[in-house]
Amino acid sequence: MSEKQLEEFEEKRDALLNIKRAPSQYMILFHLLSKGKTMTVRSLSKELELTPKATERAVAKLVEKGLVQKSTFQGGSYHCDSKQILVSMLLTNLELYEDNKKRK
Repeated sequence: MSEKQLEEFEEKRDALLNIKRAPSQYMILFHLLSKGKTMTVRSLSKELELTPKATERAVAKLVEKGLVQKSTFQGGSYHCDSKQILVSMLLTNLELYEDNKKRK
């Protein structure tokens, strides 16, 4: 894994660790992960019972954090790369394991 890739995963890790502070972002991210498909802001808003404006803002923040990507095939829709999220979570677990091991 290159230094740049590692940095990108660390940024995603940090964003994931702090996502609980933003409930609508949390809901949207995990909804996209669980659905495993590309969705529009309108469909996310409807399924999660959020206002369209709140959904739009939350999606924009998730895109900014690199946790959600805009679809290149379907205009105005978004998806989540579950592989990137998984790698970020695995790196987090490895770091926690190493920190815990050092404390003993």
